[in-house]
Amino acid sequence: MFLFGRKSKTAPAPAPEPLVLETPVQPAAGEAASDAVPQKRRRPVSAGKTRLMGFDTSDGRVVDLFGQDKAETSSERTEFAVAVVMITKGPGFGACFSIKSGMSQIGRGEDQAIQLDFGDMAISRSNHAAIVYDPKEHTFLLGHGGKSNIVRLNGKPVVSTSDLTTGDEIEIGETRMRFVALCSDQFDWASAEGEEGGDDDDMEIA
Repeated sequence: MFLFGRKSKTAPAPAPEPLVLETPVQPAAGEAASDAVPQKRRRPVSAGKTRLMGFDTSDGRVVDLFGQDKAETSSERTEFAVAVVMITKGPGFGACFSIKSGMSQIGRGEDQAIQLDFGDMAISRSNHAAIVYDPKEHTFLLGHGGKSNIVRLNGKPVVSTSDLTTGDEIEIGETRMRFVALCSDQFDWASAEGEEGGDDDDMEIA
């Protein structure tokens, strides 16, 4: 039997939730678009890892092109060079020395004009040999310093002073050097200076 006016005990089904469509957030008036949409924060860069103007090496170190040590980049300059001597064989291969007027001693010591301190122990520390330039005669000479090891010029032992010209090879121990003259009877620093400010060809160039 049905009774009128009495509610059913069955609970009504829940109403479906309304479908909400996501819409892009519109920036407010006077607000930039980048401020309306959250941006992914960038991780701060550590000052120690900042790389400026350099090459990144394979081990993570940075080679700074402009901040190198001055001692590594600077080279000693020689004014009024009269000749150059280049090592062509032995320890120090490729090294080049500029020499001045007067006598230039050859040895391993720090006070030598041509310091051959590259590991060739057959070369004496001081005055194993010497190159002399005479600004009056415009000539070069090679002399032996009286040491026990022989000094050779173009393969022959130097007993006394010998004339030295461009292309000559000087050999001491395991080291071989090539000599190239820059001054001659056609050009000399003292003569060039004399033409500008005086006539003294025997002036000292230091």
